Amino acid sequence: MEWLIYLLCPLMMLFCLKGMFSGGKNCDNKKSSQVDFNSLQTEVKQLQEQNRILMNEVKSFSEKNLQKDKQIS
Repeated sequence: MEWLIYLLCPLMMLFCLKGMFSGGKNCDNKKSSQVDFNSLQTEVKQLQEQNRILMNEVKSFSEKNLQKDKQIS
């Protein structure tokens, strides 16, 4: 009888995994993903702008340090 438990265990695991991976899906998936995509695009644009600003700051700091080094030499 114990062998029956060993045979049922993998089957139950498959059912549990299927439920876990498909349990949260709903009908509004396309609308939800479109909203998520738009918000992600907006966030990417903001991050790109922040990156551009930071790169300019790093460049200006590097130029200032080079000028200080030249003055010291």
